[in-house]
Amino acid sequence: MNKSIPIRKQTGLSLIELLIAMLIGVFLLAGIASSYVSSKKTSRDTNELSQIEDNGRIALETIRDVIQHAGFTPNSDASLEAFILNPADVTSVACRDGNPSVLDATLFTQERVTSDHDATGDSLAVTYYGNNNLFTDCLGRVLPPACQLTNAPGTTNNNEAAKIYNSFFVLDGKLSCAGSRTSSTSIIADGVENIQYLYGVDTDGDNFIDKYLNATKLNNLALVNTDIWNTITSIQVAILIRSLKPVKKTAESKTYTLLDTTVTSASDKYKREVFTTTIRLRNLL
Repeated sequence: MNKSIPIRKQTGLSLIELLIAMLIGVFLLAGIASSYVSSKKTSRDTNELSQIEDNGRIALETIRDVIQHAGFTPNSDASLEAFILNPADVTSVACRDGNPSVLDATLFTQERVTSDHDATGDSLAVTYYGNNNLFTDCLGRVLPPACQLTNAPGTTNNNEAAKIYNSFFVLDGKLSCAGSRTSSTSIIADGVENIQYLYGVDTDGDNFIDKYLNATKLNNLALVNTDIWNTITSIQVAILIRSLKPVKKTAESKTYTLLDTTVTSASDKYKREVFTTTIRLRNLL
């Protein structure tokens, strides 16, 4: 006789086992999601802090590279005022080829010459002569050879045509620059909320700073000492940089010290840092 082989029935997970498995899965997914969110936030915050550092470095380096040339005069017969104090100081004349030395003098408004401001900080504008060694403005635009100072035989120097003008100012949260060889302003660094300058005055001519003053105090002293702006041998710069995206957990308002000025930020979640430097004006020593 053939013996029948019993068929074993398949058994699955019980409802309780299935619920336990689902619960464990939920906890695992929650842990993975939490780790991902935390990692993403850390990465975002790190990127924002790096961006602050980059913007601060770029802003100060660009300002330093231009400002240190203030008052540069390659020829003994060429003299000029290093600082632009009035828009009328910016003049465009014809170069040796008949083209204008300044493309758009209207860029240098009263708000963009050397002066103090309240909301966004100070503006600073300087000038220097261009020759075959120094021939660009703050945006890297070139002063044509026909405008540059030269001692080449058969040429006539035009000191006014050789002047290169530069202005730094804050506009719409960005450090901007106007140069004499451009027809529009350009952005140097983003996230800039305020900038302050102090001018080191050497009143006794010993090449040591006697005191640092802002532009307003210097202009007041200029009423009795018309040569006061020519005694400046260094400039202190402080700039307040803000992150481009909010990174703090809670909104807060903080006060920052920029040289002789205090700035109170809005109550928000943005990270801010202050960057400072001192620039020696070697051409005015």
